[in-house]
Amino acid sequence: MKKISAGALSRTIAAVMLAIATASIPAPVRADDPATDGHSVYDTVIYWGFDYSRARSSQYGIGADAGFVSALNGDISQTGWTVSGNIGGSRSVSGLSSTNSAYGSVLVGYQWHMPGYYIALNAGIDAVNNNEKPGGSKTDGSKLGAIVQYGFETKSVDAFYLQSYGSFSTAFTRLYGHAKVGYKTSDYKFGAEFTGYKDSGSAATYRVGGFFGDIPLGPVTMGVSAGLQLERGIGLSNGFYGLLEFSVPISIH
Repeated sequence: MKKISAGALSRTIAAVMLAIATASIPAPVRADDPATDGHSVYDTVIYWGFDYSRARSSQYGIGADAGFVSALNGDISQTGWTVSGNIGGSRSVSGLSSTNSAYGSVLVGYQWHMPGYYIALNAGIDAVNNNEKPGGSKTDGSKLGAIVQYGFETKSVDAFYLQSYGSFSTAFTRLYGHAKVGYKTSDYKFGAEFTGYKDSGSAATYRVGGFFGDIPLGPVTMGVSAGLQLERGIGLSNGFYGLLEFSVPISIH
């Protein structure tokens, strides 16, 4: 049996979200600066998300995840070392075949904050457990591997906006890439997005859609994405996807 790529994509989205989660929060200010009016410096971002894809009643995927990114220098908006982690799960169904997946990763990375953009590189340990029915494929069972990630995002407001991030994991040889292109204002960002994913047990899955981000919900920031999901696997139909992403900056150091 070939791995159902819809569910694999759901769980991989979360694995790379932590590489760029810090780029979506406002630049913090220092409490000891007289101009800050007592605002705090944020050292950590907590994020979570929900993913859904559907082509027909017998082919769909759902996923949920949560994680964090924490700056070891105490200021998530500044250049320096980070530690991050995430956990999540997904379920994908195609006809009589189904896959329940659980995953988690722990990474150490370094981020560079420039006036107009942000770059992050991360590496760590990635664990995946797939329970496939029927079982016996090369992606059925548990796998521990190494993972590397990158993230890039422009930060200028009232200007062209570009974001890109991706990952490679040796756990079932998973490859993921994502890009957003659009416009960023002082309040929101919006535009078009493209995603590609492949693992050792499935043909490629692609997503083409639109996004609207930096939506304020009190201290929480929300992002919404939706569009077409294009399957290259034999017997799989094209469909649609929807993704909700949330993040909140906190101080724990």
